[in-house]
Amino acid sequence: MSEGTGKVLPNRPGWLASVNPWVLRVVNNPERLAFVLHRLTGLLMALIIMAHIFVTGTPARVGWEAWAEEIAKAQGITVVTLYFFFFAGIAWYHGLNGIRLLLVEFFGTCIGKPEKPKPPYLAPSLKACQRKLLYTVYILWAILWILTGYIVFMG
Repeated sequence: MSEGTGKVLPNRPGWLASVNPWVLRVVNNPERLAFVLHRLTGLLMALIIMAHIFVTGTPARVGWEAWAEEIAKAQGITVVTLYFFFFAGIAWYHGLNGIRLLLVEFFGTCIGKPEKPKPPYLAPSLKACQRKLLYTVYILWAILWILTGYIVFMG
């Protein structure tokens, strides 16, 4: 809050952002999109892996014959399309963005020099090199998605 006025400043969301980090809305903020997509793809990967473990454990519950029938059904275009979206859309993005995060947060790539904060409170490291890394992730993601689609559906 600003001093004595009781109003919340536009780029300082206060306690709500710490409770729910998804609520921070900043115009022209690809880093925020990367954050949300990284969390979402991580959650989806965890759910898909749990479903995969459940399906691969099916023979122990229902027998090999019933499992073979289910696997035969899974060879259809619907399941292949779902796997395409999983591997190309989710796994490629999560992996590439994870590499970017390792470069930035673990190895200190593109951190930049500290500056005195001034409105709109945009970190100096998000202005140049890190943003280029992020756009590189988006471009590589699109290229790998297209290549994976070509291999899955045409190959």
